[in-house]
Amino acid sequence: MNKKILIVFLGNISHDSRSLKLIRSLREQGFQIEAICSLEPGEVKLESPGITYVKLRKWSRAFFKIIEFYIKALPIALRTNADWVIASDLFALPIAWIVSFKGAKLIYDSREFYASLASTSKNKIKQIFISIFEKFFVSRAKIILTVNQSLNDFISSKFKNKKIIIIRNLPTLRNPESSDFKIDIELPDITLLYLGNFHPGRGFKIYFDLVKKLSSDGIKSKLLLIGKGELKDKLEKEIASQGLSEIATILGPYLPNQNIRFPATTKPIGLCIIEPLSLSYIYSLPNKIFEYMKNSIPFVASGFPEIKAITEKYKVGILANPENFDEIYNAVRRLIDDDILYSNLKENCKNAILDLNWENEIKKLYELLNA
Repeated sequence: MNKKILIVFLGNISHDSRSLKLIRSLREQGFQIEAICSLEPGEVKLESPGITYVKLRKWSRAFFKIIEFYIKALPIALRTNADWVIASDLFALPIAWIVSFKGAKLIYDSREFYASLASTSKNKIKQIFISIFEKFFVSRAKIILTVNQSLNDFISSKFKNKKIIIIRNLPTLRNPESSDFKIDIELPDITLLYLGNFHPGRGFKIYFDLVKKLSSDGIKSKLLLIGKGELKDKLEKEIASQGLSEIATILGPYLPNQNIRFPATTKPIGLCIIEPLSLSYIYSLPNKIFEYMKNSIPFVASGFPEIKAITEKYKVGILANPENFDEIYNAVRRLIDDDILYSNLKENCKNAILDLNWENEIKKLYELLNA
C-alpha cells in the first residue's frame, strides 16, 4: 500500500508555491496526499482532491486566526491515518505534533528564522516565546526541512540531534498545470519588475525612487509591481499621491505556477531589494530571484549571503547594498545601458534554471519518505 502523507499549513495552499509543488511531486511518486489549510473571506480555493480548506473569519490579530485554525483543523487531522505528517510552517507544528502520537512520523518544514522575523525584531518577549514554542514542538520531528545553508547552520546549532535537509523552493521545469500571466498593458522599452508579495522591507520606496530618477534622467521606463499582500492598498495610494500613475502600475495577483510573458520589445529588469530589517531577511533566499531566472530576467538584488552565493555562482544578476540608493541605481543603469551584459545575464538565467529546479531538489526527500 502506498504511504499516506498529511500536510498541515496555516495559510492558503492555493497561494503557496512550495506546498503545491510538494503535493504534486509526492503524488507523482505514488504517495497518498491529504492537506489541511485555511481559507479566509475573499480568498481563492483551489479545487484539488485531498485538500481540505478550513474556513476562518477575517481576524485583525494573528493569534485569534491561529486558535480558530487549531480548533477546526485538529479534528480533521486526527481522522487521517498518515504515515508522515508535514508541518509546513511554524504554527502548524502543534497539530502535526499531536498527530505524531498516532504513529505518524513528523517532518517540520522550517522556512524562516521564525524567532527573528521583521515583525518580531523589536519584541524580545515574542522572540523568546517563539523560540521556546518551536523547540518544544520540534521535539518529535524525525526530519527538519529548510530552504538554504544559513538556515541549515542555525537549525543545526539549535537542534543538534535532528536530521536536516536543505530543499530550496526552486521553480519547476515541468508543470502540466502552468499557464501564462500576460502583460497586456502598453510598456516602454525598459520595465522595472517586482514579482512577489507586498510586505514590509521589500524595497518599495526604493523602487518608486528608481523609476522617478530614471524619468528625471530622460530614460523612459515603467515600474510593474506584480503580486498581492498587506501593502497593496497602501502602495496604490502612494502611486496616486506621488503622481506616478503613468510610470508605476500594480498588477496581479498571479498564481505560483504561472509564467510571466512580456511583449518582445520590452527589456524587463527584476528587482529584489530586501531591506536588513531582521536576521530572517538578511539570511533569506527569496523565491523571486528564481522566478526571475525561470523567466530569463536579469535582476538587481541585495548583496546578502544567500542571494550573493546564487547570483555570483550563476552570474544572473547584479548585487547592491540595499542601504545605498546610488549603488542600486547604478546597477539598474548598467543593465539598461550595457546590452551585452544584459544579454549574457539573460542567457545565464536560462542555463542556471536547468540546475536550479524543483525536480532536482525534491529527489533528496523521496528516499527518506520511502524508508
